[in-house]
Amino acid sequence: MSINTTLLIDILDKFDTSDESFGIINQDILNELMFFLDKHGVRIRKNKIENSAYNKLSIALIAINKGINVVDISSKLNWHDFELFTSELLKYHGYTVYTNFRLKNPKREIDIIGIKSQKAILIDCKHWKKKSITGLKQIVEKQKNRSKLFIQKSNLKVQNVFPIVLTFLPNGNSFINGVPIISINKLNSFLLDFDNIHQYFYKL
Repeated sequence: MSINTTLLIDILDKFDTSDESFGIINQDILNELMFFLDKHGVRIRKNKIENSAYNKLSIALIAINKGINVVDISSKLNWHDFELFTSELLKYHGYTVYTNFRLKNPKREIDIIGIKSQKAILIDCKHWKKKSITGLKQIVEKQKNRSKLFIQKSNLKVQNVFPIVLTFLPNGNSFINGVPIISINKLNSFLLDFDNIHQYFYKL
């Protein structure tokens, strides 16, 4: 089944409003859209899209897979959407999650921490635009430094700490100085495989 991609943009534009039909007047088109989204993993209840960060980001990823420019889609999302989606996925995989975790002296903040089996994944979320290699290297080094401070100053006891950078850009997974750069659409598979592959990552 094909879908008019402009409908996906309309949904994202009106997702946080009270307009449950997203401005779609034709009931047949709305029904087809709900069927399409349901088949692509969006949570539908009583022929309506559940208002959740999971659904909003899922629709955004569908739009990208349908060829809509990732920068245009990213502009439809906010920080809270990205963070909530990531947190919920970590919880689904059995992690205890901390968000906006603050450290003092010096003041630093870690976007998301997931802890399971004495291993901590420290996530820096970057969803807003494409970064150059130089820019990503700087982001990685800052996340490594935050991870070192976490070990020194946090009361959360873990055996190992793994800094990662999470991006909205759908360009697969890569590494910079041993730190994984993970696309949000690959995060689920990354978490599924983590126990089998973490030995290849930078860790503290």
